[in-house]
Amino acid sequence: MIDIPAIFKNKVPDREKLLQYGFSPVDDDAYTKDFPILDDRFIASVTVTADGGADFRVYDVEDDEEYLPAHIYNATGSFVGTIHKACEDILNDVCRKCCQEAVFRGAQSKRILRFIKDTYDAQPEFLWSSLPECAAVRVPDKKSWFAVVGRVPKSKFVPKESGVAEVINLKDEPDSVKAYLAEGTAYPAYHMNKQHWYTLFLNEQIPDVEIMKRIEKSYALIHE
Repeated sequence: MIDIPAIFKNKVPDREKLLQYGFSPVDDDAYTKDFPILDDRFIASVTVTADGGADFRVYDVEDDEEYLPAHIYNATGSFVGTIHKACEDILNDVCRKCCQEAVFRGAQSKRILRFIKDTYDAQPEFLWSSLPECAAVRVPDKKSWFAVVGRVPKSKFVPKESGVAEVINLKDEPDSVKAYLAEGTAYPAYHMNKQHWYTLFLNEQIPDVEIMKRIEKSYALIHE
C-alpha cells in the first residue's frame, strides 16, 4: 500500500497551484483530479484536502468500476504493484508541485488559523524574506493586518529557553496590553510596536475561546 501520510507529512496544499495543476474544487476544503494510468486503461482519481490530507481511487475504464485491489492492504502481485507505483508517482508529483511546508504544526495553531479563515476569510501571507516562518493575516481587501502568526525561538521571550514557539501577535489598547503582560498571559510583541501589540503562545495554555475573543478585538481595532 501507499503511505500517503508520509508523502504529505507537514505539507499543506496551495489552492492556486492545485487549480493550475488541473484540480477542480469539490467544496471549500477539497479538490479532485482524474489521472489516466496504464495506457489509459485505468483512472486514478486523486482528492487533496485543504488540511493536507489526500486519497485516491482507481477505476477500470472498460468496466467503469472501481479497481478494489488497489486498496486492499495485503494485495500482492506485479499488476497491483504497477497500479500502486503509478498512483504513488502521481501523489508525489502533486505534493512536490502543489504543496508547501506546513509552517504551523501545533494543534492549537491549526484550530486558530481555521477559525480565522472561517470567520474572516483570511489566510496567512508570508511577506518577509527575513522572517520566513512569520506571516501576516490581513483584513480582506485591505493592506492592514490584524494578526501576525509565526514560529519563533522561545529565547526571544524567555532567556535561555530552548525550542521554538508557535505564536500570534494581536493588537489591543495600551492599557489592555499592559494588563495581559502583568498577568503573565502574554509577552511583549515580537517585531512589532510593543505599546499596541502583544504576543501569545499557541501552546494550549490559553483556551481557544479566549484567543478567539482577542482576535475579534484585534480585528475590530484594525477594521474600524
